[in-house]
Amino acid sequence: MAHLFQQLGYHGWVILVDETELIGRLGKKTRLNAYRNMADFIFPDRCPETTFTWFALSASYSEDVIEGKHEFENLETVFPDQPEPIRTVLNLLNEAEQLQPLTRDEINEVLMKIQDFHGRAYNWSPTLSADTLARATQSGGYLLRTKIRAAIEFLDQLYQYGKAGRTTINELGEETFEEEVPAIEDF
Repeated sequence: MAHLFQQLGYHGWVILVDETELIGRLGKKTRLNAYRNMADFIFPDRCPETTFTWFALSASYSEDVIEGKHEFENLETVFPDQPEPIRTVLNLLNEAEQLQPLTRDEINEVLMKIQDFHGRAYNWSPTLSADTLARATQSGGYLLRTKIRAAIEFLDQLYQYGKAGRTTINELGEETFEEEVPAIEDF
């Protein structure tokens, strides 16, 4: 496949596998085979040339799955004669670098960019301060993706109605809206 991309004029192929932690939901033998398949994308001697792969996992994967489901013990039971490359992949996952949480300033920077993009998309000029937008998205929880959704909903309301209610995200991630709605002039 990488050669096809090179023939098309690209230097290679970058593959991002998001939500890799879903492997933890698989059965024992299938999880171990998934780690073996990961090796085909991680190790240069197994991976096609000019291919670079990233696997994104939740921070708790090592504790919840590798330790919690006893992956090294499972490996010895299920594949005692063929532990590699699974063992090496498990060790890499245990030692993988963790992304640091975003700082308040970094979150505010993202929210201000959302405001800018929203204004450009709808040809209007929202002029909320970073603090105002952050307060408006506070009920969206701590995850950046829910803050982004809350910011877009808030900006949509301001654009469409000139005022916005308070957006909240419940345990299921469904949005609800409270009745009290400040006018845009209040900002």
